Amino acid sequence: MHITEIKDGSVTSPLGFLASGMRAGIKKSKRKFDSSLIFSAAPAISAGVFTTNKAKAWPLLYNESILSRSTHRAILANSGNANCFNGEIGRKTVQASVKLAAAKLKVKQQDVLVASTGIIGKAFPLEKFKAAIPVLVKKLSQAGGLDAAKGILTTDTVEKQMAVQFHIGGKLVTMGAMAKGAGMVYPHMVLPGKRHATMLCFVTTDLAISKSMLRRALDGAVQKTFNNIAIDNDISTNDMVLVLANGVAGNVRITGPGQSLDLVEAAMTHLFAYLSREMVKDGEGVQHVCEIRVKGARSQAEARKAASQIGTSMLVKTMFAGEDPNWGRVVAAVGASQVSFSKQLDISFDGIYILKNGKELTRNRSKTRLVLKKKMFVLQVDLKKGPFEETFLTTDLTKFYVWINSAYST
Repeated sequence: MHITEIKDGSVTSPLGFLASGMRAGIKKSKRKFDSSLIFSAAPAISAGVFTTNKAKAWPLLYNESILSRSTHRAILANSGNANCFNGEIGRKTVQASVKLAAAKLKVKQQDVLVASTGIIGKAFPLEKFKAAIPVLVKKLSQAGGLDAAKGILTTDTVEKQMAVQFHIGGKLVTMGAMAKGAGMVYPHMVLPGKRHATMLCFVTTDLAISKSMLRRALDGAVQKTFNNIAIDNDISTNDMVLVLANGVAGNVRITGPGQSLDLVEAAMTHLFAYLSREMVKDGEGVQHVCEIRVKGARSQAEARKAASQIGTSMLVKTMFAGEDPNWGRVVAAVGASQVSFSKQLDISFDGIYILKNGKELTRNRSKTRLVLKKKMFVLQVDLKKGPFEETFLTTDLTKFYVWINSAYST
């Protein structure tokens, strides 16, 4: 499976997509963008996954109600206001903004998907957003990908975007994506109707594919990437990933499982893995990023459970902040996960064992301290109970995170 990254790729890298971003005045800052628009010139097959938080924002409720339609054309997004738990104005904001965007784009209202991110419970400045929508439409261009990526940022410090290319049946297919997320990041996203700071991700592709297969590829990629990261352990009210596939690449339409679908999922996973890492690196107050690798688990579910428990443990995260290889906290997290593990388990940092066959290697303590001083490192735990493994990205928890979030709404 050959997947090529595109230099400076964005959501406008695939054929038939335009984008724009601007400042509407939703945020207090007079310099930061807070509005974005992505548009497909051709009707696009769509798929999405959404937060499992029961306090869903108005845009998610709207998207879930229309995503069963066969095609969509646009994604309209804002930052600075979550449009969540803010009463009737929130619902009216979605209705009014979608109606105006559809009219200016000359498409049906149900063709427009929406997304918001920002502070919960605040009245939405609808008139400011409505004034921006015609400008966003006018500014749509193939060069607008970066501006669109800027328009969805909140406490992020950098834009997060990427595009890749691959071949399906001899046809060149392009897939681009942009994302945001620096706080309130512990995504648990699922397909509508499936049991299973917000992070947002929007994906565009010129691939020809059926809706059911696009949903399948998206779900598989999300489970392996976005749903395996944590910054602060809080599931957002607004988490979502949306995909638009307009078929302009001209490949034979993918309608069932096989090598072509596997390649699509691999490409999407490649994009999401990059964006996940960028989000975690850019997390609020983050100074250390840890890739947790749990191996030797009895089942895939147990591998994921143990990795998640370690990655969301406050004691483990503060251990990273203090650059202290206190392996007892890792063992405690494994035990708390209720998975099966051997008392002869191994724990290592960047390949240097601090616990081997259940016994501490005190001679390696100074070496592992040096590892924990690095910006990024790997913590591996071998449960020695089976063949399954899982990877989870997490961060430290610093006083800077506390400082940022103790005054976020002001």
